[in-house]
Amino acid sequence: MSGFKQVSKAQARRHMAVDERIERMAETPLDLLHREEFVQEIATLWRSAQERFLLIGRYLMQARTRLAHGEFQAMVENELPFGYQVAYQLRMVAEAVDSGRLPGTKLPPSYATVYQLATLTTEQLRLADQRNLIRPDVTRPEIVRFKRDLRQAVAEAASGAPSRRETLTAERDRLRDRLATVEAELAALDGEPAEM
Repeated sequence: MSGFKQVSKAQARRHMAVDERIERMAETPLDLLHREEFVQEIATLWRSAQERFLLIGRYLMQARTRLAHGEFQAMVENELPFGYQVAYQLRMVAEAVDSGRLPGTKLPPSYATVYQLATLTTEQLRLADQRNLIRPDVTRPEIVRFKRDLRQAVAEAASGAPSRRETLTAERDRLRDRLATVEAELAALDGEPAEM
């Protein structure tokens, strides 16, 4: 008999979380000197933060399905270090990644930015991907602008008003016609035939 007690992963994680020595060591900054070292350490911590947000979302999904009616809401409102809105966003992000709607490898490390992506329909996600908006360095304002543009296009289509593209195309054509007229007038003044 080895003397070691077999424990589950959850028990091991709880034990590690309680061990203050390990926590203090993990939070002690390393003495870095070179740019590459800073980049590597910061990138590692950033990815770790993303993974933790995803894990928190997964735990929230479990809690919501396994806790008695009302117990989940009470837990979020009274015992967690964030409110219901953040809990909802974390759950939606985890659900979107776990279901395959969002590719975990291409996502930014901010749960708030990923949540903006998670609120898109499948067709909107396809369009966002075509516009290179599903990438690790995408910003929340980029996604918000994309969603605003989509809403504006839908509103214009519903109202029968011309789309922004149609308006710009018409303006370009009007300007080309005006330029042709000006060129013709200038050519007439110079006594040359106008170029068309």
